[in-house]
Amino acid sequence: MPTLLERTKTYQRFPPERVIGTMSLEEWTAYLESSKHKSHYICGEVVEVAGASPEHNLVAMNMALALRNSLDAQDAQDADCDVLGSDQKVYVAPELYYFPDLCVVCGEWKVDLHDALQNPCVIVEVLSPSTEADDRTDKFREYQQIASLRHYILIDQSRVAVTHFKKLAQGLWAIVGDFRALDDTLKITLGTATVEVTLTQVYRRVAFPETT
Repeated sequence: MPTLLERTKTYQRFPPERVIGTMSLEEWTAYLESSKHKSHYICGEVVEVAGASPEHNLVAMNMALALRNSLDAQDAQDADCDVLGSDQKVYVAPELYYFPDLCVVCGEWKVDLHDALQNPCVIVEVLSPSTEADDRTDKFREYQQIASLRHYILIDQSRVAVTHFKKLAQGLWAIVGDFRALDDTLKITLGTATVEVTLTQVYRRVAFPETT
């Protein structure tokens, strides 16, 4: 079976320096315990998670805090949800595991034998120049295999830009919000509760590079 690098000669999904090699799922699980860096598991190939800038980390932390505060303000019983950070690996499909920047799970957790969450309802990725194309295409298509997933949110770390995808009837996904102003509000429906996060909260204390 061709390796990930051999399959991507015309379209290189990941930089070669991030492709660690081929492992079994059990070997990868053991490798994670001793490695200093997180890595994704993609059909037998182990790919190191791209490094994050301070802006990336700040945006992710802001989003996590805003989600948690908004959830805590809800009275609805089915808003019993948890916000998990980038150390939580997620089961996408057999032989396919990722570490998203943030995810939300509501109700009882479902976790496989590799400590991977199986039922996130929200996944958030903070975009960087090296990961944006993949987050918008291949990875998004793979995430759509998660039956419980209802919301996929992409946040740009270098400008005010948040895109909200939502799963509709018949499994179709659509953009339900494409925000470009700090006074915009992201609304996420979880059961009967609606979580609201302003972009001012998301980009709190983020210094954007000067543009012309």
